[in-house]
Amino acid sequence: MGFGTFVKTKRFWKHILIMVGVFVAIFFIVFQLLGIYTRHGKEYSLPNIEGLQMSDLPNMAELKMFDVEVIDSIYTEGKPEGIVLKQDPIAGTKVKKGRKIYVIVTSHSGEVIAMPNCTDQSVRMAVQQIAAAGLRIGSLIFKSGDISNIVVGQRYNGNPINPNAKIKRGSAIDLIVEINEDNTTTQMPNILGFTEQEAEQALWSASLNVGTKIYDGKRDSEHSRVVAFSPAYRSFTIGSTVSLVFANDTKSNYKSKLQAFKLEDADPIAADSISSDLYQE
Repeated sequence: MGFGTFVKTKRFWKHILIMVGVFVAIFFIVFQLLGIYTRHGKEYSLPNIEGLQMSDLPNMAELKMFDVEVIDSIYTEGKPEGIVLKQDPIAGTKVKKGRKIYVIVTSHSGEVIAMPNCTDQSVRMAVQQIAAAGLRIGSLIFKSGDISNIVVGQRYNGNPINPNAKIKRGSAIDLIVEINEDNTTTQMPNILGFTEQEAEQALWSASLNVGTKIYDGKRDSEHSRVVAFSPAYRSFTIGSTVSLVFANDTKSNYKSKLQAFKLEDADPIAADSISSDLYQE
């Protein structure tokens, strides 16, 4: 039988159809396996888990296809342990199944840490050390001396505390600061729009104490932001106390409150106004 005659037989076309069918089947299987492997076209929107308790996350259906991994913990005043502060990637990001979500959570205030050494440093550097250690400033107490804004002592509950002493995270530390009579003023930092923690650190770094705090609505460490402060001066005598007013940045009136605040063109508070606050050894 010649080839020309063979190609006209049913047997030939039967084999051709079998080969085509096998090829299509192989192509389909490979394509499906490749799609499964790469999860091509299967992207999901990450939910917002900031502000949620870590213990609640395993019960969230939206997180079943993702892995949550804690990369750091930070003490945050007013928040219990295990609250998600930050997530990466952020909410709304399109990712594939199995993607890890890295989170920073709040730590327990009862954790014992070593007290840093803040003496013989500028107030700014001491404040940074206190914050980095998970502590906070109670009061800045000033005394006359030869050099301005140098920390000469650190106290806890009214008593001196030595470097490396054991102390609970979140505790308030008083710093004894030396000031020179020829350098008693400080510029008010621009804290409008700052969170409570950011505003406190900026004021302490400027050698100012934090006074009364007023909240428009519920206090929220992430969304309560400074919209006013009092006195509304551009500069202060070192050691002065500044009170803060907060509004929630998710509310419709937040921007209007922020824009309504006006600074007063007033001279700094008289230098002798802090004389009664000076700490005497």
